[in-house]
Amino acid sequence: MRGKTMLSNTSKMPGKSISLDAFECITGSKLAEVPGSVCHGCYARKGRYRMPNVKNKMAERMEFFNSIDFVPRMIALLNKTRSEYFRWFDSGDVQSVRMALNIIDVIEATPEKRHWIPTKERAIWVEALKIKALPDNAVLRYSATMIDTAPPQAWQHSSAVIKDANPIGHECPAPQQGGKCGNCRACWSKDIKTVSYHKH
Repeated sequence: MRGKTMLSNTSKMPGKSISLDAFECITGSKLAEVPGSVCHGCYARKGRYRMPNVKNKMAERMEFFNSIDFVPRMIALLNKTRSEYFRWFDSGDVQSVRMALNIIDVIEATPEKRHWIPTKERAIWVEALKIKALPDNAVLRYSATMIDTAPPQAWQHSSAVIKDANPIGHECPAPQQGGKCGNCRACWSKDIKTVSYHKH
């Protein structure tokens, strides 16, 4: 596996990211079968994501995540990137407490980077964070499960998907910016409790 191919080039965002197969999501795969959920009609479960070459690459990334030397290799990859900002899981989600703890180790070792972790696997992260705290240079955003529904207020940082409802918290400006973040860095900001994304 060539390290440089493990990271994703996302034209929308200011930096690189890393992805896993959305069909491997634990909670997301269940929600994908629920009309009205944020995972129903998931973009990462159709189109080019179904192509054999993409599926093979996702399998390689899963192997990478589960490799015994994932932490040092991932740190090395991030240290080669120019941007200050990094997103975990532009598709897919954390798979285990061990994986979550490895991610925390990587974040801790790259303090010059700002990390954003979107997730629907709250139970996994709750267990991981009992063992090790999330470093200050990261934001973990728990996703509301249903479209047009506010996430629980108890969550420190969260996200919502809106279609007909008014935005909850900070409204993602990407739809008005050619689908790009532009100068917005709300997803990485600890000062922003909730970010609302438009259903697409």
